[in-house]
Amino acid sequence: MAGAYYPEPLLRSPVELAAAMSHTAIAVLFFVNPPILNLPAFYEIPFSGILAALATFRFWQGLRLLRYQRRLSRSRHFTIPHVDSDPDRLLLGRGFRWQQRHVQRLTEARTEPARRYLKNQDAATGDPVLHGVGLYEREKKVFASLAERNGHMLVLGATRTGKTRLAELLISQDIHRGETVIVLDPKGDYDLLRRIHHEAQRAGRAKDLRIVHLRYPELSQAYNPIASYHSPAEIASRIAGQLPGKGESAAFRDFAWRFCNAIATAMDKLDQTPTYAKVTSYIENIEPLLVEYYERLFSSLRIPEWRRSAQSHADVVNPEKIAKSLRDCEPYTLALIQIYKKNKIKDTIADDLLANLRYDRVYYDKITASLRPLLDKLRSDRLAPILMPPAGGKDSISWPQAFSENSIVYVGLDALASPDIAHAIGNAMFADIASAVGQLYAARGTGAPARQVCIHADEFSRIVGPHLHPMLSMSGGAGVQITAYTQTLADIEAGVDGQRSHAERIVGNFNSVVMLRVRTADTARVLVEQVPMVEVAELVQTEAVADSSNPESDVAFTSSSSSRVATRKVSGLEPGDVMGLPKGEAFALLESGIWKLRIPLIKDAPEDLPIESILASAS
Repeated sequence: MAGAYYPEPLLRSPVELAAAMSHTAIAVLFFVNPPILNLPAFYEIPFSGILAALATFRFWQGLRLLRYQRRLSRSRHFTIPHVDSDPDRLLLGRGFRWQQRHVQRLTEARTEPARRYLKNQDAATGDPVLHGVGLYEREKKVFASLAERNGHMLVLGATRTGKTRLAELLISQDIHRGETVIVLDPKGDYDLLRRIHHEAQRAGRAKDLRIVHLRYPELSQAYNPIASYHSPAEIASRIAGQLPGKGESAAFRDFAWRFCNAIATAMDKLDQTPTYAKVTSYIENIEPLLVEYYERLFSSLRIPEWRRSAQSHADVVNPEKIAKSLRDCEPYTLALIQIYKKNKIKDTIADDLLANLRYDRVYYDKITASLRPLLDKLRSDRLAPILMPPAGGKDSISWPQAFSENSIVYVGLDALASPDIAHAIGNAMFADIASAVGQLYAARGTGAPARQVCIHADEFSRIVGPHLHPMLSMSGGAGVQITAYTQTLADIEAGVDGQRSHAERIVGNFNSVVMLRVRTADTARVLVEQVPMVEVAELVQTEAVADSSNPESDVAFTSSSSSRVATRKVSGLEPGDVMGLPKGEAFALLESGIWKLRIPLIKDAPEDLPIESILASAS
């Protein structure tokens, strides 16, 4: 993009058409009456042919100029009949590489004299000049390489600008390429679900489709966000991580994490599958978990006659001689605690359970007040069929299984109806996926077959959490390709408790950026600041007048005029350019450079099935 590109005479009257008419008239005249030019008759055909060719060329030049000017005034949409897949590339749309000459043309089109050539321009739907400046040449299909996708892609755009249509295009290609596809959709967009169902059928992968939808718990596949983990500490992070972590709230979150970690670790040792209902019950009363763990511990240590001793001690325990914080416990529990102390057992989990049991109830209720309402919502009867399916009921989705079976998983979180629940489950789900990706990464070192996992996260800011940055930075090596969709940079910042630096780190881990129309200059700069400066040329006219001081001369004054081409450096893109994009158009930052593109609409419309039918058809 370096170097000046001098002005092109594209915003002017099409004088080529006049030349074409002149050439045509002379050709016809000479063909009809060759002697008019005093040339022999055998020159009739070749001379007329040359003039006709010149007329055709000038006519083509004039029409090309008129077409360019017309395309500066109105945006055009285009459709594709259906989605095809390419084994090496990902189709993004049609367009052109944004270069210096396009900045030059854009600068010229925004001058006052150029307005006469921009007729019937509808600026309310965006600025068509932004794409029109590239249409003097032919557009071509714009692709991103699949190798480039391992660096992840961020899609930014305001509501109703085409993000979901782009998501449909990318997801459909991943389905037809036979990849594992995971779609996290906080809104639960019905059109997106229909497209996924339709493309899965077209690709012969209907049996691979699995759907989790919080709005339809009875028809949805089951999913327990805390059932699968590599370390019990992950369970604590998925639960306590939903709490605010700024200011005084950080202390409450840290305590909640510590308490949840003790519960999760004990459940892991007892081979209990964690669910929100079980964790909530243990938060409300940890005593049953302590009893079961102590019993398992004493049996494993083979303490002689511990059960008979506990039962006999339970009959004679004097509550007045025990700590006040333990007086509400059952005598049998107190007897187990005495046996634990008497035998001088050292066990971290047992100590943590006992420490949590000793908390003063009033203090404990205050410190868990922010955690329990969230857990109460997650274990509600409405969500029970999904998050806590009965034994022997519907199959539950697990991400390692989805990876191994090459599944297509759609998750609708119904955020419009229950934003708190959608955020909690979505965040825990993404953390669960991150854990599964870690296992996938480890498996690559053992020579296991490589798998590509394509994760599409709509309304990305709703599932941002502390697990996200390491996943973005390391998951590419495990064959995981994340495509995230959101509206503004501020949304991502809000998802990480307002930490601007953390939000910028997350954005910095996306190697590719596709930006549709955005509403804030701050968001536009995510792309604009990565576009280099270029030189544009301007025609500068100067005039000068000077009077004559010679009284003997007949010249009263002299005048002069001159024109010169001056250059100045400007930004390759301005925030206002991105903020003025028409619907369905975008700038894309790829490894090959900056591209201006139009996103296609898929003409092959899915069948208008009721959502219940789609859910029922998923395996």
